[in-house]
Amino acid sequence: MNPTTTSRLLDWIRTAIAAGPWILSMYALYYAEKHQIWIPETPHRDKITIVVLVLGLGLSFLLKSYFTAKKSH
Repeated sequence: MNPTTTSRLLDWIRTAIAAGPWILSMYALYYAEKHQIWIPETPHRDKITIVVLVLGLGLSFLLKSYFTAKKSH
């Protein structure tokens, strides 16, 4: 493999890893709904959903920032 292809592949892998927490949080919410772990009448469901999504997006942002900073050095 030439260096350009390797660099692009590593960038893609880093992006996929950084998106992992966000995708995992979305899947956790989907799984909970599909298997009726929590129902619409669950207390504070909307707040829990927001917290799960913010945590997933926040971790994804931190991972992407880490990979970007590491790449620039």
